[in-house]
Amino acid sequence: MADNYARDPDDLYGDDKIAVLEIAVRRNGAMSVAGAIGDLTVALAMLDEAKDTVRRYHARLNSGQILITPACDTPLADLKLVV
Repeated sequence: MADNYARDPDDLYGDDKIAVLEIAVRRNGAMSVAGAIGDLTVALAMLDEAKDTVRRYHARLNSGQILITPACDTPLADLKLVV
């Protein structure tokens, strides 16, 4: 990306990822965690925030504030109806 444009000095890198955690559960029940787990405090804070995010998502679903996906973003939008 070219740097010939003005950037906000308070947000030079936008929403670039700085840490990633991947949690995988296998068919046999084994679980693995990979990614930025070297710093215990940071890793646990990321997991706590992820849990809170999942809880907020389900709270919105249960309160009736569901996510509506536009038809153009679904595979059914490409289907042609034959009458």
